[in-house]
Parts: sequence; C-alpha cells; structure tokens
Amino acid sequence: MRLFILGATGRTGAELVEQGLARGHAVTAFVRSPRKIALEHERLTVIEGDPLDADQLRAALPGHDIVLFALGPGPAADHPRLSLPFTNGSSPLTVSGDSARSTVRAMQETGVHRLIVVSVAFLFPDFLLGRIFGSLFFRDVVRDAREVERVVGESGLEWTIVRPPQLTTGARTGQYRVKDGHRPPRGFSLSRADLAHFMLREAEHPQHLRKIVGVSR
Repeated sequence: MRLFILGATGRTGAELVEQGLARGHAVTAFVRSPRKIALEHERLTVIEGDPLDADQLRAALPGHDIVLFALGPGPAADHPRLSLPFTNGSSPLTVSGDSARSTVRAMQETGVHRLIVVSVAFLFPDFLLGRIFGSLFFRDVVRDAREVERVVGESGLEWTIVRPPQLTTGARTGQYRVKDGHRPPRGFSLSRADLAHFMLREAEHPQHLRKIVGVSR
C-alpha cells in the first residue's frame, strides 16, 4: 500500500512510519519540518507541507491508498507542531480540527477515500472517570478531538476513528484489546507502538469501517 501519514514527527507518527516500512509499504510523511525525520529508506518519501493547507495536501495526495492522521491532541512534547506558528487563524488549541477539515477536503477532491484517525478515550460516554479527568485538565484537547471526530464523521469517507487511553513509550507487543464504540474494560493505557500496530493492521485488513474503536492493553 501507499500510506500518507500526517503527524509523522510525533511519537505515534514515527511508529507508523517505521512499522509501515517494516511491513513493506511505501510511506509518505507529510510534515512541516522535514529535518525532524532522520530515517532514510528507499520506500520513504518526505514532503514538506502544512496540514492546514488543503491545496498543499491536494497536490501531495494523489496515488495514495490511505491517510493515517496522527495529529491527535497531546502535549507539546509529543507533538512538536504545537510550538510552531500557525496559518489560517489556527492555534495549538484548534490545530487538529482545522487540519482535519483541510485533510477531508483534499481527500474528497482527490478521490482518496480511506482515513484512520487518532482521537482520545475521554470521549467515550461510559468512561466516566476519563470524562471527568478530561473535562478538568484537558478541556481544550477534548474539544479539539471532538471537532476532529465531527468533521471526519460527516465526511462521507471510509473512516475509522481510534480512541486510545493514555499513551506510553512501551514496546510493541501486538497484544491489545479492541472494542467498537467503547473503551475495553479496565483499559487505561496503550503503547504508541501498539497503537500504530493496530492502525496499520486496520489499514491492511479493514474491520472497523465508519466505526469508533476503543483500543487498550
């Protein structure tokens, strides 16, 4: 497959790039700061671009099979883009939702239909503790993630929204639980490596089209 990755300089995005290449795919990393990608590979293409700019996305997307959107909300340490200046009136508090709008528009106009998006487990209605914690300490993160999901859900694309709990730097195990529409019981963490593993597995063998999925240890 030809994978188009947004957020490739973040820790989840880096896992997607490395694992995607290891699985034999051709990978395009669409990033604002190409210098932050030190990896070199014959099947890796790095394109400098702004995920907020639908025109730039439209020019880069043709020929790809799927978009993996790893611009999910998170701390600045996990997403270096949060420290960069933004265009089109965006801010660190809205950049995921604004990028989702640009991405969806570009995909609709170029005929790329498959989209897998990282969101947050705080949005599960039955995850009461997470909803309380999110509303108290991550209100802007939750608001931006909700906007991403709204834009994607209304897009008409073949989407999958992944809502992981707390992400860790643990190893890839391939051992995790998946539940449509819910957080797996007592699922409080997931390694970024396993999140990337699930997203790539879903890209290769779609099982959750137009579904919101909980994934955890």
